[in-house]
Amino acid sequence: MQAKAFNSQVFLEILCNTVFVLIIIHLLKSGNYLYYVTPRMKPYFIFSAIISTIWSLAGIKRLFKPQHLIRSAHCFVLIIPVLLLLLPHSALGINYVSTGYTGAGAFAKNPPAGNSLDQSEYYSEQYYNFTDDPVDYSGSTTYPSTQEDYSSYDIAPSPYEQNVKSGLDEENKKITINNDEFYPWITEIYTNMDRYEGYEITMTGFVFKDQEYFYENEFVPARLAMVCCAADLAPVGILCLYDNLSELESGQWITVTGILHKGQYNGQDEPQITVTGISPAEEVLGYIFPY
Repeated sequence: MQAKAFNSQVFLEILCNTVFVLIIIHLLKSGNYLYYVTPRMKPYFIFSAIISTIWSLAGIKRLFKPQHLIRSAHCFVLIIPVLLLLLPHSALGINYVSTGYTGAGAFAKNPPAGNSLDQSEYYSEQYYNFTDDPVDYSGSTTYPSTQEDYSSYDIAPSPYEQNVKSGLDEENKKITINNDEFYPWITEIYTNMDRYEGYEITMTGFVFKDQEYFYENEFVPARLAMVCCAADLAPVGILCLYDNLSELESGQWITVTGILHKGQYNGQDEPQITVTGISPAEEVLGYIFPY
């Protein structure tokens, strides 16, 4: 009997799909997919892995089916992302962010008005109305916990309603922000800035300077927030006033201590910090996922 012809095109298709599925499984199990997208994108990764698996299984029947013309160019559709995913990956830094400091616009229900800057250029629209959707208060690269529907709230939900209370010393008027609670505390302070007027606050972030929009004594101890994917990374934090800013390098990780007060940025009220102390800090790995 004549042996069946081996179809190299189908074999290449099966191989690409299989490798793609294995990489997705590895990214999901290791949590490394969070370098690229937010936790809410996990179902799409799973769906892609399932479809690719089905394609691989369906191709087995054609593996020994003769084919006159062998094509392989279409396999590059999978080979290219496979190669990109195999490259070493780590959290992106400040040099890769897509937008500048968003100020109060990141936490307000409406964009700031009445200033001379072009808001469409300065603010990223995806950061407007953070408070209109359920918020993930984990502040770390873990899967979101069960969330309530906060769509009926007029303001952002308080961390106190989410049992996020660590770091608050009301008796001595002090706030120490835990790295895992960075975003909920920022939201809480922006939402209730009058309540925390005069509080001493301690927080850790990287030095973010914006020469175009900041004065010479202004910077933000920031963390990178991701709404959808790595392409929309933007720094989030509280504006600090510090006379010795020239001593700090952009991107340097520090722990800031200072006094909260209500200031104005870009024509809108926002909480600001008058710095009283700065110390070096270890880099905090992972992004913040507002949703």
